[in-house]
Amino acid sequence: MAGKILVIVSFILALGAMWAYFLSKEKDDKQALIGRYLFLLMFFLVVLISGILLANIIDHNFQYTYIWSYSSKELPLHLLISSFYAGQEGSFLLWALLLSIVGVILQFYSRKHGYESKTMAYFSLILVFLLFLLILKSPFDYLWQTFPNQNISMSSLPPNGRGLNPILESYWISIHPPILFTGYALMAVPFVLAMTGLWKKDYSEWVNLATPWALIGASVLGFGIMLGGFWAYETLGWGGFWGWDPVENSSLLPWLVSITLIHTLLIQKRTGGLVKTNFILAITSFILVLYATFLTRSGVLGETSVHSFVDPGKFVYLLLLIFLVAFALIGVIAFIMRFKNMTSTKISFQYNSREFFTTLGSIIMLATMIIVFFGTSLPIFQEILGKPKSAVDTSFYNNWTLPLAIIMLITNAFALYLNWRASSSIAEAIKKSLIALVIAAVMCVILIIAGLTRIDFILLMFGALYSVIINVIFIYKVGKKNLRFTGSYLSHLGLSLLLLGALCSSVFVTKQQINLKENQPVRALGYEITLIGREQIQKSMPDREKYKYELKLTNSGNISIVTPIIYWSDFNDRMSPYFEPGIKRYVTSDVYISPNSISYDYPYPSVTLSKGDSIPIPLDSSVQIKFLTFDISHMTQQEQDNPIMPMGAIIKLNYSGKVVEDTLFSEMNMNTGEFKPIMKQLDGKNYKIGFSKFDINQTDISRSKAEFSFIPNDIHQTEPTEIVSFEISKKPIINLVWLGVIFIIGGLLLSVKKQKTEKKD
Repeated sequence: MAGKILVIVSFILALGAMWAYFLSKEKDDKQALIGRYLFLLMFFLVVLISGILLANIIDHNFQYTYIWSYSSKELPLHLLISSFYAGQEGSFLLWALLLSIVGVILQFYSRKHGYESKTMAYFSLILVFLLFLLILKSPFDYLWQTFPNQNISMSSLPPNGRGLNPILESYWISIHPPILFTGYALMAVPFVLAMTGLWKKDYSEWVNLATPWALIGASVLGFGIMLGGFWAYETLGWGGFWGWDPVENSSLLPWLVSITLIHTLLIQKRTGGLVKTNFILAITSFILVLYATFLTRSGVLGETSVHSFVDPGKFVYLLLLIFLVAFALIGVIAFIMRFKNMTSTKISFQYNSREFFTTLGSIIMLATMIIVFFGTSLPIFQEILGKPKSAVDTSFYNNWTLPLAIIMLITNAFALYLNWRASSSIAEAIKKSLIALVIAAVMCVILIIAGLTRIDFILLMFGALYSVIINVIFIYKVGKKNLRFTGSYLSHLGLSLLLLGALCSSVFVTKQQINLKENQPVRALGYEITLIGREQIQKSMPDREKYKYELKLTNSGNISIVTPIIYWSDFNDRMSPYFEPGIKRYVTSDVYISPNSISYDYPYPSVTLSKGDSIPIPLDSSVQIKFLTFDISHMTQQEQDNPIMPMGAIIKLNYSGKVVEDTLFSEMNMNTGEFKPIMKQLDGKNYKIGFSKFDINQTDISRSKAEFSFIPNDIHQTEPTEIVSFEISKKPIINLVWLGVIFIIGGLLLSVKKQKTEKKD
């Protein structure tokens, strides 16, 4: 109850701070002072609310629906803390907390530059909406409120929570979401500064104030996206480090616009142009943050994304939509009202100037955003039109963005040899970049010989190599004078390396399917691979059965151990196993081993029969076996919580001049699909017979088959041999992807330092 009351009080304080700040006259007047103290008090309350929720999670207080839904007693401390934001309500609270922290910093920053009142008024308005959402979608709802018909009371609380989705039980959940939401919080700052600029009719100073925030916001958000890619790379079923999944794309949209904004802010600072463009981009970048929140938290993508998000209900869906539309209207109306008053230096945009090529790169970045926006939003358009929702195929994104990437890489690199606000000699620029052109062309010829044939891939490879070489040259030249001025070159180098690594790791990847039995080596992709055993892990956690498989990789005398994981969890009632890849990382490539399935090989003869089939027994041709039908009558007599069900196969045996009808039973695990035959001794024979497998026909159940096994009495091994199917793939220079992102983020942060230096100068 205390948590709910504090959320309401925080909402009132945010509303009061917003109102007081709007009444302020941009001076240290009484209204500004009231707004300042109300905002700080709201900040302390949001911190307190977050602490209360976290304390209840750690204390396993399952009277709260949210805590019961996303935590359990088995979770280690770091995952318990992560369950704070594993669901909708907690993620809203995390965002409010991070926004409040950013707001406190922004309060001091904006006051220093005479921008406090309206900046903090708009910023408080964002928190008003978010805290109102927390009132309606509270993490402090009780179980008996959520499930009023279940007769739940304080004395009948569940002894344990449902826990996290096993796919989320990774150390990455402790890192990726907080950084991503920090990026979202930082992206609000350029928006509110732009809105203040419009309010004050100041069309230039806000650019100087917003630029470092745009750089930091893009850095943090980009870092969060990268960590998400690395997490997806280590999680099977998420499409690799980037699968163009709608949820992944949702965070990419504001990042693409923020990167464009950084470039256009630079153009305005250098030339005085693109004034209107920068207002539009600053507003759009934050609107896309809200759009990303709507996409991922409204449940609208639930059927089209491999990332699981719960539908919060129609009312919250509507509120998120209102949140998005309201801020879009606020931004658009303010921009339209000031449109005629905006003046900017007219830029010639001659084809032989740097601003022309920089603007062209920005246009390409925006075109990429529009393509991603359309593909990501298609399920919403389909729902509006009453059509079934479906995700866009990844080929749509690849085919449309690849040509744009080629142009962007070449033009951004070539622009470095051109001048700002002055005509340059194109011929001279080509001459200066001739070394890069020749080296990139020669390397592409080598790659063509190595098997690269697609013209678009060749051009992308050329553009990436050309850009890498030129940016390395400029990093060396500029870095000798002042390393802080190499930020933009480092970021462009990172983008080139990222695209180079993504292309090579996908085009030159080699794959092979292998089936492994313990201690029986198999050769694949130049390696001798041996399953040397498996070990059950996390034995203390009764909600799962988890095994680490040890695979020995031998190549030219070098031995490595890779440990993919297969496990069953109560989260999905153990209906199907979860898989985690094993990865052996080298400098030049990754060996990626993905478990696919488990089957069993019995060490004795078997036959597979359709209904009505008759065949001599392999061990004894004098006995004829005929499969009649299945017997499932005993399955309905089992207890509902018992996954082991007896399934029968009715057969006829013809031997020694007589016909015997009998039923053979097998214990079928309904969660895993595993069969364990109950072997039956055949009278007068030296072998047993059993129903060992149900080969189901998905399209026509009546045509399903049964497998029968026969064990000689002198064979002592009756347990089947486990066969694990893996896909082994070799991904060349995948590390360039991670290195590229690090350079992008590092370059952006260096640019922040450069901004501070320029301000001092």
